[in-house]
Amino acid sequence: MNKKEEAYLRKHNMKLYPLYVTLGSDLLFYYGVKILFFSQVKYLSDANIVFLSTVFALTSLISLVVANFVNGKIGNRKTLIIGDFINAISMLVLIVGNGFVQMAIAEMLNAIAFSLKNISTGPMLEESIPKSSKKSEIFSRIDGKAYFRYCIFSAIATFTAGFLYNIDPYIPMWLCLLCTVISIIISFNFKEIEQNKSDRQKDVIKVVKELKEGFIYTIKSKRIRALLLCLGFMWGVFILYMTYQTTLLKNMNISATKIGIIAMLLEIIKGYGGRFANKYNNVMKNKSLTTLSLIISISFVIAGIGGLLKIPFVLQMIIILFAFVTIDVNRGLYIVLYKKYDNNFSNAKILPTIYTMTNIYWNFERVIITTIGSLVLTFVEVRYGFIIMGIIFIIVTILIGLYMKNRVGLRPEDYDNEDIKYAQK
Repeated sequence: MNKKEEAYLRKHNMKLYPLYVTLGSDLLFYYGVKILFFSQVKYLSDANIVFLSTVFALTSLISLVVANFVNGKIGNRKTLIIGDFINAISMLVLIVGNGFVQMAIAEMLNAIAFSLKNISTGPMLEESIPKSSKKSEIFSRIDGKAYFRYCIFSAIATFTAGFLYNIDPYIPMWLCLLCTVISIIISFNFKEIEQNKSDRQKDVIKVVKELKEGFIYTIKSKRIRALLLCLGFMWGVFILYMTYQTTLLKNMNISATKIGIIAMLLEIIKGYGGRFANKYNNVMKNKSLTTLSLIISISFVIAGIGGLLKIPFVLQMIIILFAFVTIDVNRGLYIVLYKKYDNNFSNAKILPTIYTMTNIYWNFERVIITTIGSLVLTFVEVRYGFIIMGIIFIIVTILIGLYMKNRVGLRPEDYDNEDIKYAQK
């Protein structure tokens, strides 16, 4: 392959990436009515619904290492295709299944699918961008735009799902299945860069050796370990927030249509937040993540207090929605920033392993957070749950901030060799 052909393939992938992120990075039409669907159609309790998130996380922890091995053996494109196929199957199980066990099976399949997709989507874009001093900025810019488009489309899908749910709860599920099929078609159209394609033709021993090397690096590096601890904690908070958010609105007798409208607006706000990730990071620098986490934790407490106050309903909703808007702005910033940080601390060779370790931390801490969040809801209402979990999150954020202080955001000469072994120059 000559340079002109390679440049064409790189450009093709960079153009296709935003479309894939828009339609294939998440389960559109589903999340906006997920809690309602589980509680009103599948008849699951609030605690069981939260526990399903724990099932998802536990399955992810088991499947991530296998997913990394698959990615190392067959490459990003094929890994993405397999993930999309399994995602479609998970939606079919969700639609036709009944009861907690079958819903748990659907969550497990979904976890396997996203294990495959999460470790191949970012690296697919990263390996398509030509090497340059601006590579990290280019990645963040493309990914930020892609994420914004996803949020806009997701907002429309969420609003539509809320409206259609009142007509027939299964219509949003079938539309979600349709989106997974479209994602399969898009993933087939990605092109493997020739030099990376040849690099993927490795024997099993070599793949295992590279995986072992990557895992050892992430364990030994104080910088990446501290970063992943913070990223995983924040992701667990976001997952719990999405469940608590809809549960609170449902318990306040907000209709599915209105919940859809609220979710739509929050998706748009989240998308706008992602577009300012680079500017925010330039201002806050090494305090970016701890500041985000602290603001989110305080917003949890505010949402719970808003639900408990004996004031007019409109004022209650203003306080609660203010807290939700604050959280979603920070969610948008986080989604773009975590990929930027992962890319800064690695190169193309080690990136899939870093993504895998990011997801392992995500799901390990998600298991802890959602399990605690589920237990809390077995004893108190979700309004009190917001306050209790918010206070816990504030304490944990302070502890993580202290842990990160001497490990992340230092001058280059202050790091050990192991901390910068794979850092891009």
